[in-house]
Amino acid sequence: MKIALSSDELQLIIKSDLVLRVGKICLVSGTGSYRIKQSMRQVATILGIENQTHVTLTEINSTCRSGQLFKTEVTTIQAVGIDTNKIQQIETMLIDLKKNSHRMEDSELIRYLDQTLHKIEHQPALYQLHHTALFAAIACASFTFLIGGGLVEMLGVLIASGLGQTVRGYLLRRNLNQLVVTMLIAAVSSTAYFLYIDICHYFLALNILHAAGYIASMLFLIPGFPLITGIMDMAKLDYSSGIQRVGYAITVIFCATFAAWVVAAGMRMIPSSMLTPEIFPLWTILFRLVASFLGVLGFSLLFNSQLKTALIAASIGMIANTFRLELIDFTNIPIQAAALIAAFIVGICAYYFSNRTHCPRIALSIPAVCIMVPGIYMFRAMYFLQQNDIINAINWGAQAMLIVLALPMGLVLARVCTDKKWAFN
Repeated sequence: MKIALSSDELQLIIKSDLVLRVGKICLVSGTGSYRIKQSMRQVATILGIENQTHVTLTEINSTCRSGQLFKTEVTTIQAVGIDTNKIQQIETMLIDLKKNSHRMEDSELIRYLDQTLHKIEHQPALYQLHHTALFAAIACASFTFLIGGGLVEMLGVLIASGLGQTVRGYLLRRNLNQLVVTMLIAAVSSTAYFLYIDICHYFLALNILHAAGYIASMLFLIPGFPLITGIMDMAKLDYSSGIQRVGYAITVIFCATFAAWVVAAGMRMIPSSMLTPEIFPLWTILFRLVASFLGVLGFSLLFNSQLKTALIAASIGMIANTFRLELIDFTNIPIQAAALIAAFIVGICAYYFSNRTHCPRIALSIPAVCIMVPGIYMFRAMYFLQQNDIINAINWGAQAMLIVLALPMGLVLARVCTDKKWAFN
């Protein structure tokens, strides 16, 4: 028996589907729960309906209302990813709608939204696999210098992380489980680094202590994006999404560090300090500026950002991260406080440039902060925990946790200072 629907009911079904598609694109792209809800509400308001949404790590529950009618829909995604280009396209669409929607009739508005969303949904990645491998290699090699490595470590990390990202992209395209991929790639990258050091040791008489840089070869696996957006979600009291994002990030970190620990144990390696080269202080500042710029640029492009967006994020991260490192070196400020200050600077700069360039604020701030995530501390905490050295595990884990909390809190403070919707309930 067929049930005839009124024109109002049909319109609500169509509009509800459009609103949900906006949310799903945002969720697939890795943006925070707050931004997903805000985007869906903006589209719903433009379409003349109300929307209430519940968001988790992989699911959206959306209810749209029009008068006495309502429609509830649920959508899920199968894998967690990051695509800042799609976030930017959604934001550009919302800006255009805000300017021009009053000139459109209902049918014209629906057709425009449907066509635009279809284009965004089927938008291929901006960069091919060999490009992303290069971005990961550049980011991790730059990160290596920032945590005390020299040219030997940087070259090894460049090779190992590039190989790891290549294999990672190949496996993910075949829909292999993300956690399994993380463990495999951590093992591949660290093993490749050890092989590089062994070859250099036997043929070039290189100091074997350079092997301590192996941790940096897998830092592209550290899920800084969901870790930071998760804590920011909790700052907006959205614990269902925030806790799941942080839980996902911790699970990925555990898988990566566990696999790397297995490889390191087989090689009888411990996470010791690297052979930091002696450099004149002024040159150190210059090299830190360059390494921070390239590191943030690599991570931003790895997140599928447009080049313009990536360059702005890299410029912000270059200043903030170098300032953070200089604060730590030349003052008695705790590293957690330095991280908070640097993240606050990133947040303020991201607000300024996002308003003038129409680049999404999250696409400017998160990559610039990701380079400050203490991946080395996380690995050392996990290593000592697995060695049953509880004191060292607690020491490194506590430091990592405080820095990880300081980074999003700096971004939150910047949002509170620049966005009334964050400052007031």
